[in-house]
Amino acid sequence: MPSSLSHADAGDDATSTLLPAVTGSKPLTQRLRQRLWQKAGFAQLSLDGQPRLLIDFAQDHGVPVNTAMLARPLVWALGAGFGRIVLQELPADRFASLASGHVHQPLRPVLWQIAQHGGEWDDLDRRLLHHARIRLLRWPDFRLLAHQHDGFRLCSLLLKRPSTVDECRRMLELDSDTVQAFVRSAYLCGYAMVETPASAARAAPSPAAAHGGSMLARMWRSLRSTAS
Repeated sequence: MPSSLSHADAGDDATSTLLPAVTGSKPLTQRLRQRLWQKAGFAQLSLDGQPRLLIDFAQDHGVPVNTAMLARPLVWALGAGFGRIVLQELPADRFASLASGHVHQPLRPVLWQIAQHGGEWDDLDRRLLHHARIRLLRWPDFRLLAHQHDGFRLCSLLLKRPSTVDECRRMLELDSDTVQAFVRSAYLCGYAMVETPASAARAAPSPAAAHGGSMLARMWRSLRSTAS
């Protein structure tokens, strides 16, 4: 059996009182983020009544139930149907039984790609539209950012300075869709927090801040041209 089952005793405490199943984009996102931070417990994601993905939060593993739906078909299906997913927490012994004989894989890349392939993000997008700041808590798994130059740039900025979508767009010269796609994935995976200000009114950026943003954008363009 995979190593995830070696911590079954720890998982028993987390799942001794199992929470009700959740569905809907916002409740599902909240539950996933909660368990990822706690690094405890097991769950099953089902779509349209069919089990699709088992989750071991402590080991950060995802276990596709249908081996024919590894990688792209799985994330496309779960992304497109994100609002219909049902998350049911599992006792450790039930997870062990269901996961037996199936391939374990890193969980965060699966969740990251799910957020990139559809989903219903009206609530998060509304907060971003009203000038919420994105705070990155730590560097994501580097496998998530492979060949994503803009993702590295956003991480470098948001780890140093929590910023709004407009600030990211202006300082890094990115389009809003690119920034929001990154935020959705980072948020779902628990790498980012979205902080809504008490007031939506925003002061105009100071000339120094605007100049700093231009310098940052020029620096990244210079690095990109050097690398190419």
